[in-house]
Amino acid sequence: MSEAEQNASIVDRFAEYDVFVEQASNWLKSRADRFHWYYNVSRISLVLLSVSIPAMTTGLFGAPGEGAVPFVALIIAFLGSLDGLFKPGENWRHFRSYQLALQRFRRVSDSRRTELSLLPAGEDRNRRTLALYREFVLDIEQLLEEEAKKFFEQRIQELKRDQD
Repeated sequence: MSEAEQNASIVDRFAEYDVFVEQASNWLKSRADRFHWYYNVSRISLVLLSVSIPAMTTGLFGAPGEGAVPFVALIIAFLGSLDGLFKPGENWRHFRSYQLALQRFRRVSDSRRTELSLLPAGEDRNRRTLALYREFVLDIEQLLEEEAKKFFEQRIQELKRDQD
């Protein structure tokens, strides 16, 4: 294989893996965005409903407001239970931290690729580029493995707590 073919092969591999990293980052971002939305909506709802109970009990909303207090209290308990069950705040932070870590690895890799592209073409550049590719793939795979492991460990711990 000629040097040009080797270099093209490494560049193609980087491009393929970059697509995978982008897809993984987008997947993590979509999960983080969804849980962030759930977290914000649940917190705002809990605050608004909690603040409304004293107003209802003092008659600010009239007789219908006083009669609605038990239902509002049930909704608050329900929202609190959902928050405790699905833990949108924890999930949001989990997915966002790994999304940002993937983006960081990509930025560092891009910077190092640019640095390597400034070297004269040849065997040394190809060797360094291949080493960078291997390092990039190992770093990303290790990060994704850690993310999956931590996510499921948290779920198992929650299940164990629920059983105790």
